Amino acid sequence: SGYFAKLVIERKGLRHFLWNRCLRIVVPFVLFYPILLAAMTVVIVFSLSYLVEPRGLMGFIASAVTDSSGAQKREPLTTMHLWFLYYLMAFSAIGALLHNVKWMKLDQSFRDSKWLFLCPLILVPGALAAGAPMPAPESFIPQWWPFAFYGLFYVAGWQLFGREQSLDFWRPYVWQVVASCLLMFVPYYMLMPVLDLSTIVAETSTQAFWIRFVEACLTAYSSVLLTITSLLLGQRYLADKNPFLSFVADSSYWMYLLHLPIVIFLQTLLVPMDWPWWIKFSIVLVGTVFPCMATYLVFVRYTPLGWLLHGKRSFP
Repeated sequence: SGYFAKLVIERKGLRHFLWNRCLRIVVPFVLFYPILLAAMTVVIVFSLSYLVEPRGLMGFIASAVTDSSGAQKREPLTTMHLWFLYYLMAFSAIGALLHNVKWMKLDQSFRDSKWLFLCPLILVPGALAAGAPMPAPESFIPQWWPFAFYGLFYVAGWQLFGREQSLDFWRPYVWQVVASCLLMFVPYYMLMPVLDLSTIVAETSTQAFWIRFVEACLTAYSSVLLTITSLLLGQRYLADKNPFLSFVADSSYWMYLLHLPIVIFLQTLLVPMDWPWWIKFSIVLVGTVFPCMATYLVFVRYTPLGWLLHGKRSFP
C-alpha cells in the first residue's frame, strides 16, 4: 500500500492521491460498513440459535455478546474486518502529511545483510504488544501497535518505490529465505498458546515474558522475510500479463468486503457434520470464493461499484 501511495503521488500529485484514496478507501468503508454490520448481525443471530452448543469461533462470539445468564451484552461497535481500511485511511493521511519529508534512503540498506538482520527488530515492540496469534485491531479507538507494526511496512513500501533494484541483492537467495521462514515457523508454532478461543487472551497474558518476546521476534523476522520472498517470487513468476490473474486481483477487493458473513454462515452449517476437516474447509473455500467471484463479475466489474473499487474496466 505504501509503495502504490508513493507511486500515485509521484505520478499524479498529492491532490489526486487524496481524491483517489477517498474514493478507494473512505467511500467503500462508509458505504459497506452498515451493510456488513447488518449481515454480520443476522449471521451471528442465526448461528447462535442454530448451534446447540456454540464452540470454536462461535463459542468465542457467544461469550462476547452474552453474559453467564444468556442475556445480551451491550458491546461497542467495532470495525469488523474493515479494520484494514480503517488503518489504511490513517496511514494514507499520515503519508500525505509527511510526503515531503526526506526519509532515510534504503538503497544500500536493502543490500546490507547486517541491516536486514537488524531491521525486523523495530517491529518487535508492536508484535509484543499485539501478542501471538496477532489479533485484528477492530476497535474504533486506534491502538498504537498497528502503527508500530503494519505502519512500518507501509513506510517500507513507500521507500521501496523507485528503488526496486534494491531487492536484486536478495534474488539469488530467495529459496534460502523461504527455508529460513519454514524453520522459524516450527518454534513459533510450538510456543503458540493452545487455541481455545474462550481463554486465549488469559493464556497469552500469563505466558512468561521471554516466551512472548521470542514469539514477537519470530513474528517480526518471519513477516519481513516472507514479504521479501513474496516480492521476489512475484517478480519472477507473476510479472507477465495474465488475464485470469488480473481478474482475480480485481475481484480481491470485493471478495475482501463480502467474504466474512459467508464464511461464518457456512462454518455454522457444517459444525454439526461429522466430516473430516479438509472436506469442511474445501466446502467453505469453494462456497465463499465462487459466489464472491460470480457476484463480482455480474454486479461489480463493469458497474459504477467496480469503478469505485478499482477503476473502470472495459468489456473483453
